[in-house]
Amino acid sequence: MRLLAFTKPFGPIDAAPLAEAVASVGAEGADLLVREGQTVSPADPGGIAVVAKELERRGLTLDIVTTDLLDAGPDAERIIAACGESGVPLMRTGFYRYDPAVGYGRGLEESKAALARLADLAARHGVRLALQLHQGTIHPSAALALALAGDLTDVRVYADPGNQVKEGSEAWALNFDLLGDRMVCMGVKNAVWRSTADGWVCEWQPFADGGVVRWPEIISGLRARDYTGLLSLHVHYPAADPVAAVRRDLDHLRELLG
Repeated sequence: MRLLAFTKPFGPIDAAPLAEAVASVGAEGADLLVREGQTVSPADPGGIAVVAKELERRGLTLDIVTTDLLDAGPDAERIIAACGESGVPLMRTGFYRYDPAVGYGRGLEESKAALARLADLAARHGVRLALQLHQGTIHPSAALALALAGDLTDVRVYADPGNQVKEGSEAWALNFDLLGDRMVCMGVKNAVWRSTADGWVCEWQPFADGGVVRWPEIISGLRARDYTGLLSLHVHYPAADPVAAVRRDLDHLRELLG
């Protein structure tokens, strides 16, 4: 299993300092977020190649680019082409949101068509798409992600037990059995339920501090299934020193992996 640092907590720093931060936390590679307010923005996808080169200079790899793309189009063409030219094998799509006013059936139909167009574009550039399990979408679980991906066999799944506790819960073993070889990346983070004046809320907290997700069990399950994919460490909680926060959580993940 390869350990990646998700670049979101580092914000809009330049490519060289970003690569240095990824190296300093002990990651083997990066999960690069392409979004406004980050090192690489959708308006300037050429920055993907710059980040890839800076990582390579430090003996690291750019394993996945995370985007908000939902359909083919000029922006998608530029970003996916940049991934292909930089040798990035995987690109995470955006989130196909669940809208009660639209309904699941119609939402699924429209999303499947959009995902198919995006997958076709990605295939032309030698890039595979990854659909992340995420709360508030029509793909929060393994079964629903597979319903959306359908017969698009090149579309892989980016599992995320932490995201799933935001919406409810799903047995990790069931996820693994359903996804099989289509699972190529897993987001790593944890959360806790807290009682507030407005009721119970689920909040992110440092991975090193534990939480609702039983990561030792999940890691044992990954090993039992000979999983050799990516583990992307996410820091979504506020941190005065993002580099220190990512390093601490990644050290804890490495301890769990033994």
